[in-house]
Amino acid sequence: MATLRQRATLLRQIRTFFDTREYTEVLVPVLTETPIPEAHLELFHTTFAHPMQGSRELYLLPSPEYYLKQLLAQGSGSIYAISQSFRNAESLGHQHNPEFTMLEYYTKDADSTTSLDITTELLRVLGERREALVISMAECWREWTGIDLAATIPGGVPSPELLREGMLRQKITARQHDELSQYSWEDLFQMVFLNHIEPQLPRDTPVFITRYPAAVPVLAQTIPGTPWADRWELYLRGMEVANCFGEETDPVRILQFMQDQQHLKEQLHRPTPPWDTTFLQPPNTLPQCSGVALGIERLGMYFFDEKTINRVISFPLFR
Repeated sequence: MATLRQRATLLRQIRTFFDTREYTEVLVPVLTETPIPEAHLELFHTTFAHPMQGSRELYLLPSPEYYLKQLLAQGSGSIYAISQSFRNAESLGHQHNPEFTMLEYYTKDADSTTSLDITTELLRVLGERREALVISMAECWREWTGIDLAATIPGGVPSPELLREGMLRQKITARQHDELSQYSWEDLFQMVFLNHIEPQLPRDTPVFITRYPAAVPVLAQTIPGTPWADRWELYLRGMEVANCFGEETDPVRILQFMQDQQHLKEQLHRPTPPWDTTFLQPPNTLPQCSGVALGIERLGMYFFDEKTINRVISFPLFR
């Protein structure tokens, strides 16, 4: 109960932080017929059943993004939501629960740098006194693998062969070239980042990793003239806590992203719910903005010095 009281205080502090900065808090649904297609996420689904009106398939959303962006496109201005989110098929462990609480906030007329400053200030208000390390993804690779990541993306085109050569040259994999050749550039990138960089991130201070490769498909803008996306992730004690985009606003690129993700889900033989082809399309297009998705339970684990997510949830699904 002591930890749950701390959690309640944390949520009040977060609401006060955004309310005093004139963000509007909104309550969003957690059910939809047409979730955003994201190939790396598995959704929970259920069925609306009525004896006279038939049945309809519904899906629990993995974040409030789908609804918040629609409000932004309709002129809401800067907004935030604290809502329940759901992700299926993720490994159970100290940092995961299938149902969790997401804080998502969007700042109008902003990029990811603005959001980084806002998030740094939020951490300070919540009690963080240490200065954050801000480091680009390319710097992470040079520091902890010796690989020039940009050199594996010549002309903005990812080369799995160049990335494989770098991995073998730096001896950061026990796999042979032939074995590595079955993986895409993105697969290799994730393999190195998760196994060789993430474990070496400093634990004694907040870490913002900026400028993720644009070759990893997300709804973030590409920084002009570079192979990098306007994106960062926040790590606290080596644990990913928040993800930020300078949001993609081009309706053509948004539609292409969704089509590509749906196609990839089909290739992977994963469930492919119907999706909303009008999402962020004219006349309801997304204004210039930056969004941050932050896991409340992981934030609580950090500030309450808890080692498992179950300690900051009233009723964890799996004990």
